[in-house]
Amino acid sequence: MEHDDIIDEERPVHDGDEFSVKHPKMPIALRAKIFMPFDALTGFDDSIDSRSEVTVPPALLSEERKDELNRRFAELYRAFKELPRKLCERGGCLDASALYFERSREQEELRQDGMRGRYIWISGYVMDIDIDFRKIDISGRILSLDLIYAIESSCLQ
Repeated sequence: MEHDDIIDEERPVHDGDEFSVKHPKMPIALRAKIFMPFDALTGFDDSIDSRSEVTVPPALLSEERKDELNRRFAELYRAFKELPRKLCERGGCLDASALYFERSREQEELRQDGMRGRYIWISGYVMDIDIDFRKIDISGRILSLDLIYAIESSCLQ
């Protein structure tokens, strides 16, 4: 039988016959799964994506910018210390957002030209402030003041 012989034929219907018992129709969800992409090299796409990630060295802050950040950090610290601890435990903490330099160790190893990463906004509640180590805990993320580019809070002027 050649293609020309069957091109105009209708599709066979198997409803309750021996063929349909041996070969039941596949559910549509399983049929779709057949055509899903297959990742033969697990993790390869992630590796490629991380290499194409745009990273930068941390910004060099001017003395004025450093002074401004220190002033804002001190204001935030004072406001945090004035809050009753019980209020903070019930979720009444100060809100804060920080533009933070997140290091990318993989990019640092790949490029070998010093610290690299990207700036991201981290927002949440101030859970703790450590003046001695210059760290701030915003909703469980411990941030070093040395890697903060900007800080915002409703308590800051």
